[in-house]
Amino acid sequence: MKKICALLLLLLLAAPLAAARAADAVPSMNLAALGDFVAANKGKVVMVNFFATWCPPCRVEIPELVAVRKEPAAKNVVVIGLSVDEDPSLLPPFLKSLKVDYPVFLAGEDLIQAFNISSIPHNVFYGPAGKVMLAGSGLVDKGTLLEIFGTLASKK
Repeated sequence: MKKICALLLLLLLAAPLAAARAADAVPSMNLAALGDFVAANKGKVVMVNFFATWCPPCRVEIPELVAVRKEPAAKNVVVIGLSVDEDPSLLPPFLKSLKVDYPVFLAGEDLIQAFNISSIPHNVFYGPAGKVMLAGSGLVDKGTLLEIFGTLASKK
């Protein structure tokens, strides 16, 4: 009887922790879902940022992405983050610490393969017509981002 009571007490204490973890969970995205996301944002520039919590250049670039979204030149731009982290539990505190205010997902293996991600950060830019216009690895600063957004926004 004592074992059953102890087990029930342990389960009752663990339930709120599991619920909290589920609330902080970062959803996954696969290639088909990304296609749907881009299609839903047709007419806008969509920037897809592949990153990881352990990546020093990503830690520099992500605050630039947060800042650039506040610029008038980025009003028709949608930014989405795709994490390549193996441990998704690291994401919620990381995103909170950098004040990330755009959607972030765990990148499905099919996305990593489709975009041939071998180094990060890796950025993919879709034009307003929903086609990939620019892609590449390396840190992109705020000024360059604004220039890219302006150029792509003018290509209908």
